[in-house]
Amino acid sequence: MSTTTRRGFLRLLAASATAAAAAPALAACSGEPDDGAAAAGGGKLDVLRIAAIGAPGETFTPAKATSVATWAGIYAIYESLVVNGPEGPELMLAESAEPNADATEWTVRLRGDARFSDGSPVTGADALASLAATQQLPMKGMELADIDIDASTAEDSAVVFRLSRPRADFVGSLLGMSSLVFKDGDIDGGLGSGPYVAAEGDSAQGWTLPANEHFPTGRRISDTLEIQAVADAEARIRAVESGAVDLALDLPPTAVRTLEGTDAEAWAPGAWDSKALAFILNTRVAPFDDPEVRHAAKIALDRQAMVDQVLGGEGAPGVDVLGQGFPGFPGDITAPERDLAEAKRIFADKGITELTLVTAEFSPGMNDGAELAARQLGEAGVTVTVDKRDPSTYFADLAALQKLPFFAMFLLNRPLVTGLPFTTGTGGMMNMSGFGADGEWDAKLAAAAAETDDSARQDRLAELARTVHDEGGELIWAFANEIHGRAAGVPDILISQQVPVPYTA
Repeated sequence: MSTTTRRGFLRLLAASATAAAAAPALAACSGEPDDGAAAAGGGKLDVLRIAAIGAPGETFTPAKATSVATWAGIYAIYESLVVNGPEGPELMLAESAEPNADATEWTVRLRGDARFSDGSPVTGADALASLAATQQLPMKGMELADIDIDASTAEDSAVVFRLSRPRADFVGSLLGMSSLVFKDGDIDGGLGSGPYVAAEGDSAQGWTLPANEHFPTGRRISDTLEIQAVADAEARIRAVESGAVDLALDLPPTAVRTLEGTDAEAWAPGAWDSKALAFILNTRVAPFDDPEVRHAAKIALDRQAMVDQVLGGEGAPGVDVLGQGFPGFPGDITAPERDLAEAKRIFADKGITELTLVTAEFSPGMNDGAELAARQLGEAGVTVTVDKRDPSTYFADLAALQKLPFFAMFLLNRPLVTGLPFTTGTGGMMNMSGFGADGEWDAKLAAAAAETDDSARQDRLAELARTVHDEGGELIWAFANEIHGRAAGVPDILISQQVPVPYTA
């Protein structure tokens, strides 16, 4: 197995996001680019102002953060050992990551110049303590469950991670998802080695983050970072169009036309920054605990019509498993074609005449997609009531959401190697449908993760993907590249999983 090494280009990370908050008053225009400090696509800015959806009352505490705006701040204050980028895992604080023969042990060496914002060096002990703290978090900890913290050891600038089972995908599937490093492992302490320093602020008024003077100046995108939580997508368009912010995240397709001819532009980074718009068919409860009913729902929808009408054609009909658009995705997995007669027959045989579809406009298209899906299911003989809820609380109680039979979902697209364990199995952090919550499926996921031969591992993943697509509880009606708005002079910040982290690797 090859060693993962650092690459010298921009790679940024984010985390899953959830809800929206009240829009604050917006600040004035950003500073002019500084030609003296190069960044990809442009010069360094004096100030970078970001508008994103946020959740009320959140702070930069990873244990409690759920929203894009908050996670953007977290990844500006703290660095990760590894982040996942368009071409796979990218090492940030880590300088190298090397496995033993069976991938049960990984040695991670840290970058020698890393300093916390108080000037102290980042050590292996900090990294190990940080992952130990993250492992205790209710959801993030699931991704790190295979690390045996007690058996792992730290040196001055290295950590030897010992695992409870082989993980050939350790760098991308574990460290790439959750490896923020905090001084002394204090997850609430506010001391990180990222380009900015924690400062006062809140989700209502926004945050202003000054530079970390111990972070390399040439790697920062700007000298100061400002983050605003703006609930309404149309308000985010107006903010970037007027120059009130430099970067507005997650905009509807109308932004392409609205920003044309202005000083700002609509920007779609590509497949890595794409989203799955889905409906969850909850396999835990009736009626979708019946695989035939799930099949009927999947073939009842005209997905191309949904893409055309809801997304203005800015997307593709979805397959029912994450990974579409990424290298290695099986070519024989295609979007189900509509078979209205067969769907109508199954619903009638099963006595399904009424459903309630719960939704919230967490991401543009969710509510309109639910309305159109209700009309199309009506053509299959099922009367669907659309229950629109407040996006600011939609994901506040995941346990309650997971008890609903039928609800709208937004998922960040990702390759099979990370997408399958993320959305299926007993350890799936976002297994909203309950699919594969048994030992047999977990064993199949484990076998794929343990496979050290890249080709063989891809074959295992493809087989699992076909099963999820055919039998799983995710009805992904569309995949769409995220559309953002950015002002002139803003460099090509990579948006990974919807949230920017404003520094270069």
